[in-house]
Amino acid sequence: MKKITKAAGGPRPRALTLSRKLGCPSPTGGRGVARSAGVRATSFLALALFLLLTPMWAGAQTSPASIFGRVTAAAGAPLPGTTVRVLRPNGTLARPAASTGAEGAFRITGVPAGRYRVRAERLGYTPSEQEVSLAAGEERRLDVQLAAQAVAVEEIEVRGRLDTSRERARFETEAGVTTRVISGQDLKILPGLAEADVLRAVEVLPGVVSTSDFSSSFNVRGGSADQNLILLDGFPIFNPFHLGGLFSVFNSDVIARAELLAGGFGAEYGGRVSSVLSVETNPGASEDGRIHGAAGVSLIASRLTLNSNLPGPLGRVLGGEGGSWFVSGRRSYFDQVLKPIADFPYHLTDVQGGLTLGTRGGGWLRFTGYTGRDVLDLSDFTLPGDEDQDILRIRWNWGNRVLGVRWEQPFAGWTADTRLGFSEFDEALGFVDFGDTRFGSEIEQWTLGSGVRRDLGARLGLKLGGEANRLRYRNFAEAGGTSFFDSRDAGTLGAAYGQLQWRPTGSWIIEPGLRLDGWFAGDTTHALLSPRFAVKRFLGRERDAAVKLALGRYVQFLHSVRDEDLPVSNDRWVASDRYIPPVISDQVQVGIEKFWGERWYASLEAYGRGFRGVTDLNFADDPNTDADDFLAGTGLSYGADLLVRRSQGKLTGWTTISLLRARRTFPDPLVLGFEGEDSVYSFAPIFDRTLDLDVVLRYQLPWKLESGFRWNFGSGIPYTRPIGQYQGWQYDIAAGGRFKRSDRGLGENIPLYVVLGQRNGERYPAYHRLDATLRRPFEPRWGTITPYLQVLNVYNQRNVLFYFYNYNKTPPTRSGISMFPVLPTVGLEVTF
Repeated sequence: MKKITKAAGGPRPRALTLSRKLGCPSPTGGRGVARSAGVRATSFLALALFLLLTPMWAGAQTSPASIFGRVTAAAGAPLPGTTVRVLRPNGTLARPAASTGAEGAFRITGVPAGRYRVRAERLGYTPSEQEVSLAAGEERRLDVQLAAQAVAVEEIEVRGRLDTSRERARFETEAGVTTRVISGQDLKILPGLAEADVLRAVEVLPGVVSTSDFSSSFNVRGGSADQNLILLDGFPIFNPFHLGGLFSVFNSDVIARAELLAGGFGAEYGGRVSSVLSVETNPGASEDGRIHGAAGVSLIASRLTLNSNLPGPLGRVLGGEGGSWFVSGRRSYFDQVLKPIADFPYHLTDVQGGLTLGTRGGGWLRFTGYTGRDVLDLSDFTLPGDEDQDILRIRWNWGNRVLGVRWEQPFAGWTADTRLGFSEFDEALGFVDFGDTRFGSEIEQWTLGSGVRRDLGARLGLKLGGEANRLRYRNFAEAGGTSFFDSRDAGTLGAAYGQLQWRPTGSWIIEPGLRLDGWFAGDTTHALLSPRFAVKRFLGRERDAAVKLALGRYVQFLHSVRDEDLPVSNDRWVASDRYIPPVISDQVQVGIEKFWGERWYASLEAYGRGFRGVTDLNFADDPNTDADDFLAGTGLSYGADLLVRRSQGKLTGWTTISLLRARRTFPDPLVLGFEGEDSVYSFAPIFDRTLDLDVVLRYQLPWKLESGFRWNFGSGIPYTRPIGQYQGWQYDIAAGGRFKRSDRGLGENIPLYVVLGQRNGERYPAYHRLDATLRRPFEPRWGTITPYLQVLNVYNQRNVLFYFYNYNKTPPTRSGISMFPVLPTVGLEVTF
């Protein structure tokens, strides 16, 4: 086989020529890319500006009115999830209903001049209704206070209503996005690993695949795990996992909801190509004005949360109209509990806080902070009863930090949403006995972004915005004064977007959008346009059904080099440069959805996605150059997702059926450059699960017992099977004609090397598992006490994690390692 020579003026590495064929920017011609992209950007932006200014001028002629305000309880606490409607005198909706956010604020725009009734209602409170008369262009503030009302209703029905409000709002007001919402209350009833876990709960949603019990990492519609954008209160968070992915960093006691955008999301979203998971925390408002809290103990950790309202004078000193705060902490405790008996070398910590302040004019200001750490310290660890045994003494720690402030404020008919934040992940591995040996990885991102939106009339809406991100990463390994690798880079990621929403009639929503993303790092410049388009057609007189279509291009400049075939590991990030192209994904989806009142909902969607610029490690790279560390390839996925949900009654839950086919294609490094041939190979990635079926049920039992069940069936995922092994040896005459092992010197044992078959050419057996949760709340005067029992893998199904093949025996044998066995856990939750 011909050896590739990497010299100045020599053959270009295959990864680079392929990226050019894929239509990705040339890795050696960043400035040329910038010029050509600039021409395209100028043309598209000129057209976009024309399209945007025309409706703005037209909208200015109509001057619709707006109603905004805040809904609070008697004690002044904001009431999120309150539905606010603007009704004509005949009782019909003048504009789509609004749902108050975490701070209790609402805003309804595009209301024609006239007389209306404004109705606010929330379960557990007496509805409020007020008459208003609006002039053209008027901005009317309307604050509403609701009185508590005792309602005889089953608790499980309350959860059902609250779960669907966000999805229903998006259904009525957005064209193409696929939205799935899990509330904080849903998290408690879904079985998790010892305690509620938002990332494991996401696995039950349609289009989501999890490849292992040992990881809460997930894949959406054929995308890699690093192609999911995960946000905490609007700020990106990297690697949000403990123990290499075993469970997430999010404390379920402070989560208001988790919203997954699985496809069709608008031009305001960028940075990832597969999905957006937005985790929103509860602002901590107290309806009676006192300090409240929640605590929990599980087999993993103990946690405590405190929350209350800001004192009125303090809120005014800060320039607001009242607010709320919360602080939450979590820590594993085995290292402390077992300290008198034995050393336990691992612990984790999470600390999270937030402060929300209502601002004048119906806006809000929110501060978010999180820090978490995993520590594995074997520096003084010994095995009980065998203190003399040598242990590889290491110190390994990793963790996240997120800090941000977000301000949403109406002004002059517009609503602005501005955010400034910082996010960081770092990992360090050191050896106590080898102080000069270190491995590490880190990435940090500063974010400044702002977006504005307004209605330009009863039928037109506009969103505009931009953001600037400063990113820096480093991955390194060094020992004995030698640096084996030290990959680092820093750059600026900028973006600008615009999106129109046009409702030509009450039955149509049309949303064209355009996004421009730019990446600037050293001599690397990428500028890429991402058009988006979505259309929705409502059906029926009640407009509770719709068909929709969404098309879009999505761009990503960050790549994780983590091997997804490994069940437990952390991401290590690199950015696009001369040798690593950006990921470009063109996507289409079409669907139909239908609500039957508040009780039933169904959705069916089909999709197709193409990927260019996906990367894979090159196991045949030249260690003397960075040009061929990665291979650039293409990807394809297509499938369909079905969701049927019941939201009210003693028995609630949902069923999902997901079909998926996914492929990845890369140049073959073993024939790279051989006689000028461009040889590629294709395979199914590990997340290519052809069929995934989830059944989630919640049932209210007698004696106030709450039960939850999840049954999952998945067809087998692919793996690479060893097909044989061969002996590696050298015949050494000088050593007396004995076999000489090249790696261990002289010996009688001949080393054996594995021969692998086609990459991911085989599949594991089908996966299936039943999980169950049982909870019983008790209600003393001061709060609630809820003991719970969770059982994972109720019928102890032995799902395969890995196969091992032994060719030393005749015939060869196969053994395996299973995932979770039946795993019962207990815990206790307290609120006060």
